[in-house]
Amino acid sequence: MKGETYAIETLNTLYEKTEPLSLGDDDRYIIFSDLHMGNGGRADDFRSNAEIFMRVLREYYLNAGYTLILNGDVEELQRFSLDRIKKRWKGVYELFSEFENAGRLYRLVGNHDLELLDYNHHGFDVHDALRFQYEGNNIFIFHGHQTSPAFEKHHRLVSFILRYFATPLKIRNYEVAHNSEKKFRTEKRAYEFASRRKILSIIGHTHRPLFESMSKVDSIKFEIERLCRKYPGVSSEKKQSIERKINQHKEELVHIQHTDEKDGSRASLYRENLVVPCTFNSGCVLGKRGMTALEIDAGELALVHWFDRKRSRKYLNYDSYRAERLGESDYYRVVIKKDSLNYIMTRIKLLA
Repeated sequence: MKGETYAIETLNTLYEKTEPLSLGDDDRYIIFSDLHMGNGGRADDFRSNAEIFMRVLREYYLNAGYTLILNGDVEELQRFSLDRIKKRWKGVYELFSEFENAGRLYRLVGNHDLELLDYNHHGFDVHDALRFQYEGNNIFIFHGHQTSPAFEKHHRLVSFILRYFATPLKIRNYEVAHNSEKKFRTEKRAYEFASRRKILSIIGHTHRPLFESMSKVDSIKFEIERLCRKYPGVSSEKKQSIERKINQHKEELVHIQHTDEKDGSRASLYRENLVVPCTFNSGCVLGKRGMTALEIDAGELALVHWFDRKRSRKYLNYDSYRAERLGESDYYRVVIKKDSLNYIMTRIKLLA
């Protein structure tokens, strides 16, 4: 209970001191978090998705006029020095600069790049959080480590152990992203804060995508339930289509439970009687088959997945998803879920 009280107080303080910015239907934002850029070596988790990240930024979001929000843990400063990271990923920083030169970059701090607040030579302004106002409603974006007092209290000790012991031994840092209990605790505290304030919150940190307070597993289960309810009252042709979609969703559930989201699927915010759709998570750039992000465009919020067809083809085979190819590359974008901000905000207001 002490930890939850600390989290709510910390987030309330952070929220109140963050000056709101205006958000309109003509604005376009793309939110990525958790790159964990390192030195390019075997302990650098970013390198496997570096190419898709750079191509997607340059060929899709930069050209389309999106403002880039990097929601924490961009650099892995608990393991590597900033100079080594910047030297190895020079091309990535040049891309960031292109967004910044166009006035379209916001950088937020996470627990793995917390040291950036102390650097004067980093080259980019770094913030603790962002707050937008959309038609009288508030959207609050923060990394998520603020939900735990341990991250600030033990930050330097963890950094020392990772940099001088774990990294030389090529031991990966599994921390919150690979611990289902800590992952759920972070999400639950962010959810309690947002629900009490009746705002929409967007986090990173856990590496698990959330849309309207639901994980991917939750969303699929609810979609199966919706299709089952719809099934009795439709024509024979539509019944065949529903049967096909349900089978695809069942296959996807089995796939998730046996791959990278196994631990993340165990805990659900649906311990609540009525869940408020107030908590969203952009996931991370470190997925085994690609990366996830949140897009804000034309008054809508969408959870998108970018994947490499050489590593995964499942979304190319599903009727429920329309995969959009990036030029002539092997990279595809698929919208996992989308809703209008007005509809989301109305539900938060009425249900919280």
